[in-house]
Amino acid sequence: MATMPGPQTRMDWQPQPAVSWQSDAALAYAIFRLTFGVNICLRGIVRIFVLGLDNFANGMIKQFSATWIGPDLINPFAHTLPIIETVIGLMIILGLGTRYALIIGGLMMTSLTFGTMFLGDFNLLWLQLTYAIAFFLLLAARSWNVISVDGMMSKGSGA
Repeated sequence: MATMPGPQTRMDWQPQPAVSWQSDAALAYAIFRLTFGVNICLRGIVRIFVLGLDNFANGMIKQFSATWIGPDLINPFAHTLPIIETVIGLMIILGLGTRYALIIGGLMMTSLTFGTMFLGDFNLLWLQLTYAIAFFLLLAARSWNVISVDGMMSKGSGA
């Protein structure tokens, strides 16, 4: 009796074939990763150095004043968010700790989406969903991340 392959016979845990840095997939991934990283990093930098953390936090507190989410929750989140965006964006730009940066970035989008649901701002929710999709695509296609610090480090280690 023939058996169908099940979860115990799956082989997707094995390493994927190496992708050349010259391949279209590697180049496309690097360009998308760089563009997305610049976007996320500069969002944080603008909020820190142009708006100022206190001004950004006060704006978020005012924005959420009509919700149950009070200033005691919004203030520390708003002071931390731009720093997280800057660090994650820089990591994505460099391709350094890419997997961790993308996971943390995706979870950051989940927290932003959670809060935005209480505002009822569905246009902003669509934008946040777009960012979540970008995090998803970059994480799912990470095997193409060869033009990166991660790629150089894994090549140098013989991995």
